[in-house]
Amino acid sequence: MVSGSGEPVVSRSAVAAVPGSPAALHPATAPAPGSPVVPSLGTDPVSDLSHPAAASAVSDSPAPCPAAHSPAAHFAAGFAEAAAAAVEAALAARSAGPERVLLDAYLAARTGERPVVAFGGHHRLVDEVASRMLTPEDLDVLERAARRAPDAGRVRVAGRGVELIPVRRGAANVGVVAVLEPAADKPVPTPDRPHPPLLITGERGTGKTTLARELAPDARTVDAAEGELGDAVEELTAGHPLIIRHAERLTPPDTAALNSLLDADPTAPLLATYTPGTPPGPCLQRLLDVLGARTLALPALRERPEGIPELLKTGAPKTPPGHPPLTWSLDALRALERHPWPGNLTELAHVVHTVAHDRRLTGPVRRAELPDAVREGPAHRPLSPMEDAERTAILGALERHGGNKARAAAALGIGRATLYRKLRSYRV
Repeated sequence: MVSGSGEPVVSRSAVAAVPGSPAALHPATAPAPGSPVVPSLGTDPVSDLSHPAAASAVSDSPAPCPAAHSPAAHFAAGFAEAAAAAVEAALAARSAGPERVLLDAYLAARTGERPVVAFGGHHRLVDEVASRMLTPEDLDVLERAARRAPDAGRVRVAGRGVELIPVRRGAANVGVVAVLEPAADKPVPTPDRPHPPLLITGERGTGKTTLARELAPDARTVDAAEGELGDAVEELTAGHPLIIRHAERLTPPDTAALNSLLDADPTAPLLATYTPGTPPGPCLQRLLDVLGARTLALPALRERPEGIPELLKTGAPKTPPGHPPLTWSLDALRALERHPWPGNLTELAHVVHTVAHDRRLTGPVRRAELPDAVREGPAHRPLSPMEDAERTAILGALERHGGNKARAAAALGIGRATLYRKLRSYRV
C-alpha cells in the first residue's frame, strides 16, 4: 500500500492480504482462499512494479513478444533494465522508513519457532500462532506493557513469558517486537526453593503468606499478631519448619528466643513475613538483619498493573455449570489498572468476588459494575511544593533524553520501576 506521499505504509488491511504476512486483524479485508492477490495499480509505475503480485501480473500477461533481433526487442530489453534499476533504487530509498524497519524486524524475529507480535506507531503485526494464543484484551495489555518498557526486557502476559525487543531507526524508537514463549508441551520444572531461613517482605495483601506456604507446604503457620508463639519455637528448635506471619508484631521475648535460636543454628527452617511500617526496635532489627540475608520482596499491585488481566483469570471464582467464565471489558480493565490498590491482591480478590456475586448481567463485566472507588479512579489532589518540584524534574529529564524512560531514570538516580510509579501518581 502506498500513501499519498509515495511512502510505503504497513496497514492492517494490506498486511492481512499478503500470504506469509501477519495474521489478518480485519478478516473482512482478506481475499477469498485461492484467489490471486491483485495490487491496486496507481499512477506510480515504481510502486506497481515493486509489488510481487504486480510483477507476476506483468510477466503472465499475454502481451505480444517482438522478434529476438528486431529493434523493438532491443528497446524492450533496455526498457526492462531501466525499469528494474528504477525499482531497485526506489526500494532502497524507501527501505529506511520506520514502517519498513519495523516490518523487517518482525520478519527477522519470525525465523524462529516462537510466536511474534510487533507494535509501532498505529501498526500492530500479529502472526497466526500469536493470534490463536492471545485474545484482543491480551494484545492490548501486551501493547501497553511494550510502550511502558521501550528498552529490552521481559513481561508476562496470559501466563506466558514475553521478550520485548526494541526496534530503532538510528537513535529513534520506531516500535517493539514481542517474542512469546511457545506453548509448553510438558510441565515447566519448578525452580529450586530458597533455603530457609527466609524473610518475605511487602505491603499488606501482596501474597506473602501464600508464597511462604507454597515454598514450605509442610510448615506450621503461626501469626505473631495473635499473641506469643508458644511451643512453636520449640518445634523450630527440633527442626520442624515454621512460618511466622507478621514478624513486625513479635513480642520481645519471642524475638529474643528466635535470635538465640538462629545464633545457634543459622540454617533453621524459618520463614517469616514482614510488612514495613513502624521502625523496628533494636532486637527485632537484629532478627530482620539475620533473616534479611535471604529476602524476597513482593511488589505492590499498583507497580505491576500489566499483571492484572492474568490475575483476573487465575483468581476468578468458579462459575456454575452451564455459565460462561467471568470476562472483563476494556473499560473495566483500564479502570482496574488505574486503581492504586492499597489492599493489593486481597483487595482485588474481594472486588472480583463481589462483582461475580452481585452481577445480574451477561457478557463482559462493564466499568459501571465496578465499585465506586475503582470505577471513578483515584481522586485528584493538589501537589505539595516538593511533589511539584519532583514532577518538574522528571518531565525535564524525559525531555532531555527524548522520552527514553530508562535514561531519564538513570539521570535522576532512581530505578525505572520507581519512575513509572511516579509517572502514574503524577498522571504524566
